[in-house]
Amino acid sequence: MRNFGGLPLGGHWSTTARFVTFIALALALVIAFWAAAVLVVEDAVFAVEAPRAQAGVEAAAACARMFGALALFLCAAGTVGTTSGRLSWVVAGLLVLGLGNAGFGYAGAMSDTERDPDAAAYGALLTWTASGALFAFGLAPSRARPLGWRTVLAVLLAFGAAGLAVSSTAGLLPPLVSPPPPGPLPDLGEELPASTGWYAALSAAPLVLATAAAIGASRAYRLGDVPGWLPSVMVLLAGAQLHNVFVPSVYGPVLASADVLRAASVAVVVVGGIAELSRIARERALLLGTERKRAERLGELASMKADFTAMVAHELGGPLAAVRRLADLLERGGAADPELRSYALGAMREQTDVLKALVEDVRETASAERDDFRVEPRPVRLGALLEDAKGFAESLPGDHSVGLLVRPEGAEEEEVLADPTRIGQVLRNLLSNAAKHSPEGVPVELRVTSGDCGGRRHRVLVEVADRGAGIHPDDLERIFDKFGRGRDAEGGKVEGLGLGLYLSRRIALAHGSELSAHSAPGEGSVFSFELELLDGGTRRRIDEEGKA
Repeated sequence: MRNFGGLPLGGHWSTTARFVTFIALALALVIAFWAAAVLVVEDAVFAVEAPRAQAGVEAAAACARMFGALALFLCAAGTVGTTSGRLSWVVAGLLVLGLGNAGFGYAGAMSDTERDPDAAAYGALLTWTASGALFAFGLAPSRARPLGWRTVLAVLLAFGAAGLAVSSTAGLLPPLVSPPPPGPLPDLGEELPASTGWYAALSAAPLVLATAAAIGASRAYRLGDVPGWLPSVMVLLAGAQLHNVFVPSVYGPVLASADVLRAASVAVVVVGGIAELSRIARERALLLGTERKRAERLGELASMKADFTAMVAHELGGPLAAVRRLADLLERGGAADPELRSYALGAMREQTDVLKALVEDVRETASAERDDFRVEPRPVRLGALLEDAKGFAESLPGDHSVGLLVRPEGAEEEEVLADPTRIGQVLRNLLSNAAKHSPEGVPVELRVTSGDCGGRRHRVLVEVADRGAGIHPDDLERIFDKFGRGRDAEGGKVEGLGLGLYLSRRIALAHGSELSAHSAPGEGSVFSFELELLDGGTRRRIDEEGKA
């Protein structure tokens, strides 16, 4: 559900909520003070005879309220629950006000026939009462059910029918106003001759409804159900109804203080409507941008899927073709030659090991991407990890010797906190890459530094270095991406699925470290990560967790 402001999580008022509440209260106090001044100070009364200006005000008010209704309708379309319910009632109320301004106000003022003041007064009271009821029913309750478009249409049709009935039968109803006497306006500081007791009694209903709507709008804003400009609109409309009691404004030729307040509410509706449309446009642009990025990502994933399929087919094709050729060799009589048979079987085992490694890479990568992927670190002797890694590296093709450098001397007897299976994968991946990218017969190095690693104590720095062609600077981060592969000396993609380093980085991150690479073309590469050295404090923590 969209939240327009008010009280955020935790119940503390935001700066915006305080400002909106302050504006609404300030308007209410100014309007109330002005109404009180009208009762005691003659010069506080505002009334100007301007029939054409009144027509312009009514036309502008009608257009502005229709615009505000449209803006809130579009706003309500993106909400659910109470917010949608409240806004639908406000939309209906603005439409009723707009139709009343257009029908009783503008059309009547521009008519060539003489206006019936009672018909105009009844039309004004009908408009204010109907719109006030819609505002109050939507804003005052703690929850409001949304109005469907059919219901809104029925309300507008009923309002139109009631307006026609009032206009045609106004002469049969009790009089509300009498035409002002010829000449200049009377002294409005005294009792207004244009109003009657019936008018004062009937004016109470829209005043009560507008006041309830103003209070409800302030509370609804604090709940985040309505935009911040709506409480000010409702306060101004309630103030207009209050001033109507003292200085009636009933779609007549006189511009009074109530018209000023209604014009102010129209201005706020216009500004608020523009703000809502701007916000909706920003949200749509953001949504469009998100969808565009999503579409691009889906395209990238589709491309990666196609590339992955092609890479798997290519990587599987080589070993399978080799196995097929060796099988054909044995079938053509090679099995009778012990030496040739031994060579063929050994080569077939090597190729099946390659296939097994490819399958394991894919399986382990899928495991690392699961939400429940985790490592199980435990105390492990550092030397055990290094011995297993060195033994694996010496079995790799290419006749690469492994230089093992441990600093300080004897550090291999220390213990680290690691998952031996996962860290073994990382070391095998790094050593395999080092051997693959180093010239035949060139040694690779496995270096371990225990103690102070880059200013961080109780850590072990593990490095695998080769003397190969190096990595292009643009590829240093790409090689850690899923399916990411660097370029060889000729600029072509290196062989492999591009999963080993991606998986190794995930495992290093799970150990609280970062797998990084340092390289330059022609100078070889160094891959490094850190492990936690097991000291007395760490061991006590592990023992306590084990007891728990």
